[in-house]
Amino acid sequence: MEVLKTALQLEIDAEKHYRNLAAETEDTGLVNILNRLADVEQRHVKVIAAMMDDNLEADAGDPTFIEEVKDLCQKLEDSRSEINIDTAQIALYEHAKARELEAENLYYTAAETETDPETVALLKRLGAQETMHAQILDSIIEFLSKAEPGGWLENAEWYHTDVY
Repeated sequence: MEVLKTALQLEIDAEKHYRNLAAETEDTGLVNILNRLADVEQRHVKVIAAMMDDNLEADAGDPTFIEEVKDLCQKLEDSRSEINIDTAQIALYEHAKARELEAENLYYTAAETETDPETVALLKRLGAQETMHAQILDSIIEFLSKAEPGGWLENAEWYHTDVY
């Protein structure tokens, strides 16, 4: 399936992009969030590779991801005054968000044309995870864009990040 080859490359590229962003970031909190996103993308690579081998048993979910990211974001907010924000880096996060939305669209579009119910469910689950990643990146972009400390985490809409 051609869509899986495309998805595999998107996930490989996303993992590499997050690792590169983490290497360019000085703040430990952001580094941890970016590495955690890279870990999830690496998991997606394994799931897609399994799908390419007609193995739908691979689990795309990560039940601890949201809680870990929330905790990391709280630590990030707590250390806001110590963070030197490089506004040029915001464009890199916006690029990563665009890639997540591209992957989301790919998965949902593929799910619409797929006939096997198990494959449809897995594609939708991957699409939902990409949506969540884009929302996390949105929160990071907002955090980096705000000049004033406080209120960022309280205003972040974590209710839309269902555990997958």
